[in-house]
Amino acid sequence: MNSPLKPPITSSKSLATIKKLIPEGSVVHSFLFYDGNIEVQLSDSKRFVIAHTNKYVNYEFWQCLMNDPERVAIIADHFGPIESENIFDILQKEWLKYSDPFIRSGIYYLLNQSSDLGYITSGKLIEGLDLKRNILKMKSFKTENLHVQLDTEEDFLDSIAAIDSRCDFVFLPVRSFSFNFLEEGKNIGFEQTTVIHKKLKDLIEKTDKKVILLYDYSKQVDKLYKDYNIKIIDQWGRDTNVHKFAKEMLVANF
Repeated sequence: MNSPLKPPITSSKSLATIKKLIPEGSVVHSFLFYDGNIEVQLSDSKRFVIAHTNKYVNYEFWQCLMNDPERVAIIADHFGPIESENIFDILQKEWLKYSDPFIRSGIYYLLNQSSDLGYITSGKLIEGLDLKRNILKMKSFKTENLHVQLDTEEDFLDSIAAIDSRCDFVFLPVRSFSFNFLEEGKNIGFEQTTVIHKKLKDLIEKTDKKVILLYDYSKQVDKLYKDYNIKIIDQWGRDTNVHKFAKEMLVANF
């Protein structure tokens, strides 16, 4: 089973390597939960995944999807396809005003699929999409080993520190790296989380938990985590030492 959502900007090539790092039967606490592509795949391959988010809109979509995927699909089919940039812009700004969580979730799905960035509240409209087959597949979505948890901590790093149940691994699909210049107070979408990379590095230095970070390949990440176990993944999903073919990288503190 695949997640019905598309990931922001790029799809992951690292799943096979992540599975090598995380054995079957493991309990994985995943943070920055949004599109769920890796988490769903892990949960369907004999890992139990607790997917954490402190963004209510992400939690709501996944709760609606897992409780009644057919209802979410019917609503997405009713509102879709989004046929003009004007309607797309209006939905990006107004979708939260609908009172029914399933209507919000159906529109959440449509905005994710229709945005060239894969986000709900940002990106430009991809025109001419035919989503009927994907919506039909969403009706039968089911995953047994995925639990989505809404954290109360404002900072996801505090949520990691607050884990008080079995935790074999912590996984964070961080994706893009930045130096976080001028990002304090910057407006981001309701579904997005700002990662302060220096604080994240400080956490994995101090924690006794096994942590795996997924980044898009970056020389800056390679430099920042030079003392850690780094695996570089190429565009075909293979481990590589050839940086010119690098697509993604996994950083582990074990």
